[in-house]
Amino acid sequence: MFYQVAFNNANAHLFDVTLSIDFALEAGQVFNLPNWIPGSYMIRDFSKNISKLKAVNQLNETIELKKMTKSSWQLTQSVSKLDISYQVYAWDLSVRTAHLDQHHAFFNGSSLFLSVEGYEEQPHQLAINPTELAVKNHWKVASTMPVKHVDESGFGEYISENYEELIDHPFEIANFDLIEFDVYGVKHQMVFTEAPDRVDYQRIADDVKKICEAEVKMFGDSKPPFEQYIFMTLVLKNGFGGLEHRSSTALHCSASDLPLLGQKQMTEGYRTFLSLCCHEYFHNWNVKRIKPAVFVQPDLSGEVYTELLWFFEGVTSYYDELLMVRSGVIKETEYLDMLAKTITRVMKGKGRLKQSVAESSFYAWNKFYKQDENAINSIVSYYAKGAMVALCLDLTIRKLTNGSKSLDDVMVYVWENYAKKGKGIEEGEIESITEKVVGRNLDDFFKMAVYSTEDLPVESLLTDSAINCQFVSQTSHEQKGGYSDKPVEQQLKPFLGILHKDNGSDCEVVSVLEDSPASQAGLSNGDIIVAIDNFRVTSKELDGYIIKLPLEHKPTISYFRRNRLYHTEVHLQVGQASICFLSLNSDCDTSLTAKRNQWLYNQALRE
Repeated sequence: MFYQVAFNNANAHLFDVTLSIDFALEAGQVFNLPNWIPGSYMIRDFSKNISKLKAVNQLNETIELKKMTKSSWQLTQSVSKLDISYQVYAWDLSVRTAHLDQHHAFFNGSSLFLSVEGYEEQPHQLAINPTELAVKNHWKVASTMPVKHVDESGFGEYISENYEELIDHPFEIANFDLIEFDVYGVKHQMVFTEAPDRVDYQRIADDVKKICEAEVKMFGDSKPPFEQYIFMTLVLKNGFGGLEHRSSTALHCSASDLPLLGQKQMTEGYRTFLSLCCHEYFHNWNVKRIKPAVFVQPDLSGEVYTELLWFFEGVTSYYDELLMVRSGVIKETEYLDMLAKTITRVMKGKGRLKQSVAESSFYAWNKFYKQDENAINSIVSYYAKGAMVALCLDLTIRKLTNGSKSLDDVMVYVWENYAKKGKGIEEGEIESITEKVVGRNLDDFFKMAVYSTEDLPVESLLTDSAINCQFVSQTSHEQKGGYSDKPVEQQLKPFLGILHKDNGSDCEVVSVLEDSPASQAGLSNGDIIVAIDNFRVTSKELDGYIIKLPLEHKPTISYFRRNRLYHTEVHLQVGQASICFLSLNSDCDTSLTAKRNQWLYNQALRE
């Protein structure tokens, strides 16, 4: 199978793709395009972007490809040679699909390449030739797909062992900035497309190198599990996201997240970017090689269900912050700030009381990836709460074994005994694996943390690790929690219970918390709040106005719904105690401090 990709129609956002097959095919041969991409659990119907599909045989005669399903086609006659050409519309600015304009080209193979059913395990070749646009703008190619023959800019021929590998190497083609570093002898590259001027790439490379080395060290190997690696980042005004691949990751970040030359402080935005890099790099082990059994050879034509995403994404989300402090890139107080914000995100939502992380994993396809205005009341994130489960599991293991075992040991075990042997983890098997590693039965913990909707014992476990944990009542939809070096004052102030945003000069309701004053008063998503007690308020003013009111006061809220003006009386309540603040306990005994250091810095306990 030989694929050619051209982008002469960049202004129209069209990739031109040709699949050439130089061997005989029988009538009835089927060709498929994936309906989803591994790592992103939603049916995306990539075939909707295909147009001008045409097939010609060895005599250059056009032959019919019969449409079978939305993403599969069937050959209607036997051929000794076949060329299939088609165009792919690429205007989805995400890490999951493909995007093309006159400034860059990006694609995942799952969006572009038809598979030849029954021949997926055969070698697949790919040619990307430079266009006039590419030459004029000095474009280069970034990908970790094995090279057959390319020029100094990366244009030329690539080869993959099979179809699965073909679609697991994204391509970024642009006049990008590039910096390189080694991790235990393995070349790593970071490419940045459309980045602002004066970015401190050396600082970024130095920090990411430390993170990568900490991850390799954690899994006990002498080098990473690949021959090269690329972080390919598209820089946007406001962007965030990533998707893991076998030896690369595609990232989006905000321009303001990147440090500039001369800037030495660790900003929250830069911390977020480093955490994203850490997260996607950790997936080289947990997801790309340590897998649920159902993902070892997944069916890309439809949904593949598992209850284990809390482990694969949640555990990764836990380590993507913890390994930053272990690597020395951030301070322990900065880590606690990030951890407190994760806890707050979970606790602010009512969905945690309705959906377990196992259910969140299973229903990712139609709930987590298709969130609406009621998501805050009906679902919980297997990323964020999964990270909390991982935290509690780690601290529980450390407590039960007096620090002789940890979640690190569980991860190393599945790496050595599952990933390296090509074996996937079965549903419900994490429990028995943990028992084998720890030597203790933790079924009660898993029943509570993974399969129920009980709140996790995060406060008591952190207290046992010399971390002060405080929850205060919510007074604004913008509150995030974080690190505080002193107790935060409890404010028994009213909270309306809505998420809102600016709509021109008005306040638009985005979501309404179940059982909140706003819900009881009948406010709904899409309502435009214009006044409280006949005084106009904006989105920026709303929460501040409400907290100044006495709890016994019953304000009248005026709002528009479907262009009609309505008024409703609100019975105010104190917000739920969901805002988390963490700090270091400096008054505890040395044994607790030692346990904290063992956890945060992977230090050995002193006898």
